[in-house]
Amino acid sequence: MLHVWKTDEGVRVRPRTRPVKGCIGIRIRPFRRTDDEYAAVAAIVARAPASEVCDFEYSNPADLRAFDDVFASDAQPRRYVAVAPDGAIIGYAHTFPTTWIAEPGGFWAAVRVLPAYRRLTIGRQLLARALGEAHAAGGLFALAEVREQLADATDFAEQTGFAEMLRSWELRLDTRTVDSALLRRYVDRAEASGIRLTTLAALREVDPDWLPKLHALHFTLNRDVPLPDAPNITVEWFERFALTCPEAFFIALDGDRYIGESIMHPDDRQPDALNQRMTGVLREYRGRGVAMALKVLTIEYAQTRGYTQISTWVESTNASMLAINERLGFTRHPGLVVYRQDLT
Repeated sequence: MLHVWKTDEGVRVRPRTRPVKGCIGIRIRPFRRTDDEYAAVAAIVARAPASEVCDFEYSNPADLRAFDDVFASDAQPRRYVAVAPDGAIIGYAHTFPTTWIAEPGGFWAAVRVLPAYRRLTIGRQLLARALGEAHAAGGLFALAEVREQLADATDFAEQTGFAEMLRSWELRLDTRTVDSALLRRYVDRAEASGIRLTTLAALREVDPDWLPKLHALHFTLNRDVPLPDAPNITVEWFERFALTCPEAFFIALDGDRYIGESIMHPDDRQPDALNQRMTGVLREYRGRGVAMALKVLTIEYAQTRGYTQISTWVESTNASMLAINERLGFTRHPGLVVYRQDLT
């Protein structure tokens, strides 16, 4: 059931400015796709500690605009902003289709308000507008996420009608503690079974069709991932993503078929750290040690190039990948709670 607050229009939101109840002078209106408003929304995210920022939030205006532009013109994110009496944007909420999920009718929802303006119902009313737009667009359910260590945020999600669906934990590995020679047997075992393991840097030298093949693999694997790197994995987006660090993009092949991948990017905030963006294997190849072999290769890469930490994220519903990471020595850290709300 759609959980909204009473408005004159019900769940279908008309694009006009309305005052926030209980907050004199603060008004909620649709977002305008101007440079100033992109900068204002990004600035709200930039003021939050990195440990509080969630997926699909952008502190750079260009990144936020690029995110919007990934969507088709008829499926652009629907965004509302809260405006203070002096014209400053002090909060926003947006929703957009979960195009990466096989289940139809899904929308992602997010809301953020500057700390000085919280507990004034602004976040609730922004979220109500966003969910109303999702419902009006045919949405059947909404997903949202918060950092699990933030009690106020988890309380807000539950008080606004969301129920916990899963958790996504950050896992970290200190590569200095790993004897990769002992792990090499996993790579040898996979290769002995006929699986070829290589990097994108090497593969693109010998396979001119690497991009459509690898894009198809990545797209397929992301259908099983509740929190992908991008909501709409176009070929153009994926090419930029893949070529960020092709020597740290490991690929498994069965003959000429691309069947698995493990991708790492340097961490912009920590020069000695790598972010493992994705590790996955096609369903029919799972349980054969391919994912473990790919993970071992990423550890070897990190060690030979002086990286002391690898971080990755794994959902609570992915028991096999949690087990692989724990076997390799990754330790669990606070993560995200993903919530779901029925919009019918």
